[in-house]
Amino acid sequence: METTRVYLRALEPDDYLVSYKWRNDRELMNGTIGMPRFVSKETERKWVLNAIEEHETGKAIRLAICLNENDQHIGYIYLESIDHQNKSCNIGILIGEYKYHKQGLASEARYLLLKYAFLELGLNRVTARILNINFNSKRSFGTVGFIYEGALRKSIFRNGEFHDVLLFSMLRDEFLDKYNLK
Repeated sequence: METTRVYLRALEPDDYLVSYKWRNDRELMNGTIGMPRFVSKETERKWVLNAIEEHETGKAIRLAICLNENDQHIGYIYLESIDHQNKSCNIGILIGEYKYHKQGLASEARYLLLKYAFLELGLNRVTARILNINFNSKRSFGTVGFIYEGALRKSIFRNGEFHDVLLFSMLRDEFLDKYNLK
């Protein structure tokens, strides 16, 4: 799966060597739903190995985002809580390298994974949860066509204050219409 600038690939065990520095970047992690915490290389290695196992068993799809021009691993994208009966899941993304923020690369990666979710997995609904202070993600999800559904008010405590988690979703038909794939 690729666009002209990025491609998605399965995780490799050594990916932790890149991503452990992202997990230890407080500023970067403050924009995520997960609890910012410092991790060791060993903790991140175990996370990557667990993510590979979840991918293999179908519990989640976790992929590396890489640049076509030099194969640099710049982030992660994933589908989790995959519900085959109700044909839905959650999507998340992290561009770990700051110099690749605000360039549309997250939108390209998201497009690729949504195309896979809707056309290959046959899902009907993909949801996203975004911390209200993560302005880049709010803009990026809107760019690819996600619809704002509401907020979980003051549900995340970060840096001494509570923040809302914003709920967005995209339906299969909306995706197909937006990208003329019918």
